[in-house]
Amino acid sequence: MSDFKIVGTYRVRNEERFIEKSLKSIIDICSEIVILDDNSTDKTIEICSSFDKVVDIQKQSDLPLDEVRDRNLLLQMALKRKSDFILSIDGDEIFASNSADILFEELDILYPKNNVFEFQFLTLWDSPSQIRFDGIFGNYWQKRLFRTKNQPSDLKFNNTANFGNLHCGSIPKDTVGFDDQIRSNVKIFHLASIDQKLRQQKYDYYTKIDANSNLNDGYKHMISGEGSFSGPNGIELKKIDKELRIQL
Repeated sequence: MSDFKIVGTYRVRNEERFIEKSLKSIIDICSEIVILDDNSTDKTIEICSSFDKVVDIQKQSDLPLDEVRDRNLLLQMALKRKSDFILSIDGDEIFASNSADILFEELDILYPKNNVFEFQFLTLWDSPSQIRFDGIFGNYWQKRLFRTKNQPSDLKFNNTANFGNLHCGSIPKDTVGFDDQIRSNVKIFHLASIDQKLRQQKYDYYTKIDANSNLNDGYKHMISGEGSFSGPNGIELKKIDKELRIQL
């Protein structure tokens, strides 16, 4: 265990299928975890509450969609914990089993002066033993971790031009070091595309609330090999090395 205090943050809604495995995957990384629940109607809150490291759960209901509002609330929840780092995770994401050792070495030894870290996402597709790798799926990274020291006192997420302030990112764009990020060797499995039903649900959700989005080309890549975010040959899949596979 590292001497660093890392606070994990989740913004969740009806994540009972994967949230337990997600939490277990960061239990050796995070000292504390804070959660903003957006009116879950399943067992998400019950599962989260069973983890000792989950120190704060705030619930909200009957609010219009506003990702920036929610991200800023979650950011303040995390900042109150006085941590060295803040890590953003979704309820359908699972860190690879060797992540803690890799990350602690990067934070403590390899990059002790860097402030922002991004991770590669591996999209499971139809099986926990294979990923999709065409188009955007083959090289998809997100900034998810930042050092809290020497950050602006008014650090916050800013409004976007998208409906409901969608796609505002997982860390604020005015974070010190935002444009000088380190690419971590930690891998994160994304499970939102693990089966056809989930893919269709996600596609239906985004095309309903963000029907006129040109930024994401109609979200066609979520359910097919079409669109500008897919590869030229359509959907391409490959097997994961056995030592990296996760059990679902």
